[in-house]
Amino acid sequence: MKKIAYVLLVVLILSFSLTSCITSINDDANVPKSTVKVLLTDRPVSDVDSLWVYIKDFTYTYKTEDGETINSTPIYIEKEYDILSLAGTETSLFSFEIPENSTLVNLKMTVTDATVTISGTNYPVTLKKEEILIPNVDINIGEGGELVLDFDVVRSLHQIKNNDTYMLSPVLKPTFRRGLADDLYLVKGNIINNSEPVSKAIVTISDDSTILRISFSDDNGNFCLGKYENGNYIINVYTSNIDLPDENIDLDLSSYTPDATENITINSANLELNIDISNQN
Repeated sequence: MKKIAYVLLVVLILSFSLTSCITSINDDANVPKSTVKVLLTDRPVSDVDSLWVYIKDFTYTYKTEDGETINSTPIYIEKEYDILSLAGTETSLFSFEIPENSTLVNLKMTVTDATVTISGTNYPVTLKKEEILIPNVDINIGEGGELVLDFDVVRSLHQIKNNDTYMLSPVLKPTFRRGLADDLYLVKGNIINNSEPVSKAIVTISDDSTILRISFSDDNGNFCLGKYENGNYIINVYTSNIDLPDENIDLDLSSYTPDATENITINSANLELNIDISNQN
């Protein structure tokens, strides 16, 4: 995609209050339930002004401790959203309840229409397929938590040849955070170089040597890395041009040197960071 030269990872979330009615097992008052909040994060392209996506519904499949496989009825959403306009927030897409210690097996979201605006011009987007299936999720819910769906627009939106034609083949990667929002704390902040905001910087948060989330700063230098439990973490900031991977290949930052590194501690409170890369050059 020649017009798309860089990326901006932001956190987006769509907020609903929806209840799914799936099978009689969920109506049994004697079965302990686990609440799962579903959050949607995206990784849009910097040249994109807006990406309107019409989400029809969401379904999921889980397996109980007894080995019974349950398919949910569709959770109807039936709304169009500009993904980029919701950047920098983290709220739930919706919540659902399933028996404790169930295992999520498959997830499916239906998208029926999309339009992209690039440099002020609107382009229709062809959907490679309407049903976005995430198979083999294999997430044990335990006593509940937050299911984060990473909608990676970089790998999802493609320009067809050299024409002004675009195709959306949504790539969603699920991760699960134990516990609910009252056990987790938001990490966000701003990146500057002296007093100037740094846009399109890659920001990572790591636990020891494992990268937990990758984000990108927006035009004002703001970034959001999501919510985490108490503990020590490492924030790295990269401002050099990074080679973006092809679809379904993880971004490898091991060969790049960060422009700034911050060691942080979450102690039962949200963190808002101000990182000046000029102090660390």
